[in-house]
Amino acid sequence: MKAKKMPRWLRDTLSVVGAMSVLLIAYNLFVVKHADWSLVPVQIVLALLAVGVWSFLSYRSRERRQAAAQKQAEAAERRAEEQRQAALREVGHAKARRQRNQQHQQRPK
Repeated sequence: MKAKKMPRWLRDTLSVVGAMSVLLIAYNLFVVKHADWSLVPVQIVLALLAVGVWSFLSYRSRERRQAAAQKQAEAAERRAEEQRQAALREVGHAKARRQRNQQHQQRPK
């Protein structure tokens, strides 16, 4: 499977757990005197599950926040456009009112 086709959260999970696994194995090799190597695969699988779930939920939450922010930006843009249109209409109405007022003032009594 190519790395580009994998979801970003999965790539990040695999890279983090890979680094953690290397550190765990190095710790067991060089620090621990009597390492229990049967626990290493279990620890790696648990790390994959824990980091994977956290990463997936984090990315999904980020996507939701970005979608909400984009929706708010679009709504603000629509409101601004409506305000510009209303201002233009008001300018047109004000011009028509001035013309009517001038016509009323110029009429002979």
